[in-house]
Amino acid sequence: MTVSKTMDSGAQVSVSTTSRARFNSDLPQVWIGIALIAVTGFLPSLLGNSYWVHTFHLVNIYIAAAIFQNFLFIDAGQKSFGQGVLLGLGAYVTAIFFGMHGYSFAAASLIGLFAAFLGGLLFALPALRVQYFHLGFVTLSAAIVFPQLLMSLDKWTNGINGISVAVPWIHHEVIFGLSWLTIMVAVYPMLALVVHYAIRNSRLGRQMRVAALSPEAARTLGVKPGVMRFLAFIIASIGTGICGILYLPAVSFVSPQGFNMEMSFLFFMAVVVGGRGQLLGPIIGMWIVFILPNVALVEYVDYRLLIYGTLTLLTVVLFPDGIVGSVERWRKARSVLGRGEKAFRIDPFLERLKNNTQFTPSDTEYAVEVRNGVKRFGAVVAVGGVNMKVRKGEIHGLIGANGSGKTSLLNVLSGLSRLDEGSFLINGHDATRMAADRIANTGLGRTFQTPRIFTQLSLWENLRIGLDASTTSPSEGIRQLAAQLEAEFGQDNAELLSHGQRRLVEVMRVVLKEADIILFDEPAAGLSQSERADFAKLVRFLSRNLGKSVILVEHDLDLVWGIADTITVLEQGKSVASGAPEALARDPAVQHMFVGGARA
Repeated sequence: MTVSKTMDSGAQVSVSTTSRARFNSDLPQVWIGIALIAVTGFLPSLLGNSYWVHTFHLVNIYIAAAIFQNFLFIDAGQKSFGQGVLLGLGAYVTAIFFGMHGYSFAAASLIGLFAAFLGGLLFALPALRVQYFHLGFVTLSAAIVFPQLLMSLDKWTNGINGISVAVPWIHHEVIFGLSWLTIMVAVYPMLALVVHYAIRNSRLGRQMRVAALSPEAARTLGVKPGVMRFLAFIIASIGTGICGILYLPAVSFVSPQGFNMEMSFLFFMAVVVGGRGQLLGPIIGMWIVFILPNVALVEYVDYRLLIYGTLTLLTVVLFPDGIVGSVERWRKARSVLGRGEKAFRIDPFLERLKNNTQFTPSDTEYAVEVRNGVKRFGAVVAVGGVNMKVRKGEIHGLIGANGSGKTSLLNVLSGLSRLDEGSFLINGHDATRMAADRIANTGLGRTFQTPRIFTQLSLWENLRIGLDASTTSPSEGIRQLAAQLEAEFGQDNAELLSHGQRRLVEVMRVVLKEADIILFDEPAAGLSQSERADFAKLVRFLSRNLGKSVILVEHDLDLVWGIADTITVLEQGKSVASGAPEALARDPAVQHMFVGGARA
């Protein structure tokens, strides 16, 4: 790559955006949740009401389990209906070793927690192969079988008679009439809520959510979706296992009937009724689905499942986002009323990355080399013997009719599909058999025909996942850029972005990733003429000022010919021409392919 010392004019990219909206209410929900748990956890004991003490012991334990159900269901995208099994494993195994074999409560609890961990491991393994409601059926089957298993293993579980235990010290008063158990079952759901918040706002949490929303996009950001699902199950199993350990002294008795399918449904419905994905949702949801049928309507306790189903149906019809979710949607809608439009500009941020160095394409080094690449889908040859070289620092246009293999080739280069024949190199290293996440970690980034913007995340979080995907410590310019972006867009709602703005956010995400090679797949689709001109300036900035190698798939021939250093033409999966734009414009074969085009 050739480098010269001249000042680049920079990319002046600006679009108009709708008004800003406060997006992230997670922290206020955490504080509200802690306050509500504290009231219901401590107040009955302070008032000396033993009935409500016992009731809210169970409520708080179930709230903690529902919090981990919420994390697993929404943050990790895992449709699990078997969390009651994990709670049951924690409780039952602890009871077996403590009540039947004389282990100390601490030692028995550790064994019970390990049993819940193993249960989560068994759920995690099928999650590597099946997803969505297929996984739900697997975990639902476990919930159905679990009580039958406990009864059939009566030699170890005491069968239908169950196991009675007594943990006297845990019921001793500590302060103000509060026992150790009361403190534990009040503090633990608070900790579970804080843990959920901390994970959600961590790099791991963002990667989990991206993997759940779009496994394909996650892989191009260096994330392994299978690993994310596996970790989510392990975290949820440990958290739910602790609920089982607390459940044991709270009821002093375990039996197979106590861990039937209804318990797993209870956690799931608490999340749906309270608000999927809302941190406060499991708390409000559990109050409604547990207290209402079991306390307020105690004379109808035999109809619990019917009441659960009715509550869930009414919530879905009247509050599609759940109770808390509907309030949150209303709050966000009101937050944008009456606000004016605000310019969303990329160029002030890119100015932080400008320098006095101007790059020109290398004549000897190649960012990407494709050698006789062939990709078949059954009898269809999508890529048929393509040879292509992309110089470091150049803008390489890739054009052709629909179905000519352009996107298929980008999918091969980004690791989303593999060549059947031939090979390709990235920065001189063979990447033919590399997985998409490994290729992403070598310094390749890409955009998609439809921008992969995650509306469940804030605008800043959509950008931050690019920073998370970087395999090296960010440069000073990137750190300053990230800080400015967070200050400007930290609480903005990604749902309000237009198509053009989503495209620019996706590009900025790749910039934050500090990818050396950027693949653009029809980026101008849906953009206005002014937005296309802005995008062309942006691509030049990436190549000339930052030294990025760009492969541009685009149907707008004027755009491609205006910015590309080299153009490769594909027809029916084969590369039929390649060279400088001026030379290709005079090629009769290329002119014939694009009759009616600006360069035909």
